[in-house]
Amino acid sequence: MKVNNIVKKETKNIAIGILICSVITQIIFLIFRQYSLAVFLGSLYGGIIALLNFFLMGLAVQKTADMTDPAAAKLKMQASYSMRQIGILIFLGAGMYFAVNYNIMHWIPMLLAILYPRITIAIGQYFRKEWREKEGDI
Repeated sequence: MKVNNIVKKETKNIAIGILICSVITQIIFLIFRQYSLAVFLGSLYGGIIALLNFFLMGLAVQKTADMTDPAAAKLKMQASYSMRQIGILIFLGAGMYFAVNYNIMHWIPMLLAILYPRITIAIGQYFRKEWREKEGDI
C-alpha cells in the first residue's frame, strides 16, 4: 500500500510539533533542576508512541476513504481506533513498568508526549485559520 502524500505531510507536521513540545518539556525539567537522561528517554519513548499512533490513524483514514460502503468504513475506523488504543495502553504500560522499576525513563514526559499531537493539531488549526483568512479563502 502506498502512503498518501497528505498522510506523509500531516505526519511530518505532527512530528515537528512533538519535537517542539518535547524540547519545551526538556527545558522545563532543566529549569526545575530535575533533568536527567531518563527525562529525555521518556520524552523520546512517548513521542514515538504518539507519532506511530497518528501515522496508523492516517493510514486507517486513507484506507477507509476509498471504501464505498459507509457502514463498513465506520466499522473499520472503529476497529482501528480500538486496536491503536490497546497498543498505546500496552506500550505505555511497558514504559511505566520500566520507568518505575528500573528508572530508565521518566514517566511524566512519557505520558505528556501522548498529548502532544492534540496540542499540535489545536495550534495548527489556529494558524491555518489565520492563514486562510489572510489569503481570503474564508
